Amino acid sequence: MPGRKAKPPRLYLRERAGRDPVWVVLHRGAEISTECGPDDHSGAARFLAAYIGRRHQSTLGSHSPADLVITDVLTFYAKAKSPGDDAGKDAIGRYDELLAYIAKLLEFWGDKPVEAIKGATCREYVTWRTAQPLKGARKGAALGKRVTAATARRDLEVLRAAVNLYHAEYTLTAVPKVTLPPKAGARERWLTRSEAARLLGAACGLVWDPLLGQWKRDEAGRIVLRDRVTRTRRRHIRRFILIGLYTGTRHEAVERLQWHPNTTGGWIDLERGRIYRRGIGERESRKRRPPAKIAHRLMAHLRRWAEIDAKPEPASERRKSLREAPTIYVIHRTDGSPLSTPIRTGWEGCLADAGLELGIVPHVLRHTAATWLMQAGVDPWEAAGMLGMTIETLQTTYGHHHPDFQEGAAGAFGGCR
Repeated sequence: MPGRKAKPPRLYLRERAGRDPVWVVLHRGAEISTECGPDDHSGAARFLAAYIGRRHQSTLGSHSPADLVITDVLTFYAKAKSPGDDAGKDAIGRYDELLAYIAKLLEFWGDKPVEAIKGATCREYVTWRTAQPLKGARKGAALGKRVTAATARRDLEVLRAAVNLYHAEYTLTAVPKVTLPPKAGARERWLTRSEAARLLGAACGLVWDPLLGQWKRDEAGRIVLRDRVTRTRRRHIRRFILIGLYTGTRHEAVERLQWHPNTTGGWIDLERGRIYRRGIGERESRKRRPPAKIAHRLMAHLRRWAEIDAKPEPASERRKSLREAPTIYVIHRTDGSPLSTPIRTGWEGCLADAGLELGIVPHVLRHTAATWLMQAGVDPWEAAGMLGMTIETLQTTYGHHHPDFQEGAAGAFGGCR
């Protein structure tokens, strides 16, 4: 009976007593430390790619799918997509994300030839990938969750792009078809006015009582508030919610907003009442980020925030100053520095305190903005321009919320409305 085939080199987050975890490469019973911490997944991915590159003879340049190893295809793709020295923070972030996808692909496909890419092996990859725990799911609402089929699909899309790019350069004798799992349906969840108010209230420190349908109160009838530290840590989430609701800007772009023109992200023009979602010189991507008029309700908040951020936070006798200098970022930490990671833990805490389901993601703010604009009867062309989406997408996904939706067809049969 033949023995089991050895697994290819793969990444594993090794816990260490008294020290921070570290990414290691597991291969044939050995562990090779990458010296990369738990948040440096891109560095660990680069280490793994280099390690695999040293372990086998390169097949780069081969035209036969039977001779070409997938490791070389993915390495070629990673090098081709590497950003230049003058790349902005956004481009570098996307490249790090790409390296994380490639690292997972290498774990499963690394030593296989290109001819192994078939429907059956693609389905095996989806099964293998969705059995893995969600990254960063050691605490909070994500605890116990697994990687979704949508993530596995994104991995396979990277594999397909890598094979196609290699074929365009070296011309394979046969190009395999990468079979993708079904695409997930579009999220249709949006917030009602009362739900949005509850979410914002939770960001201010209030706690919703779902049984009584009101904010929690103590025995004396006073509204219960979260502790001061929690309220301070949720300060940036209040801004995040209001900007998302009243502009429909994608959450990644909201997190990079600054008060002045820059080359790394969008900025706020209070004088002209405009929000620019792209940095100066940034190229437009498939996720459109056109300028938009700032909603009147949001302008007062933005002017107040700009005034607060333009001067250091005064120190009191009970605590040191949290922000010792003006900050240029609209969404920032308590010390004025930009967010180092996407909003997650604070967002989930606000959902719990607002009595909303924990599966709601920050992108719901964009859905809500589009839905509210349609419910208000705003012209679709104007609403699409403000949201940064095509009219076709707006009408297909949100058009049924418009008060005039199919009104002509419904009235064609006669009768009272």
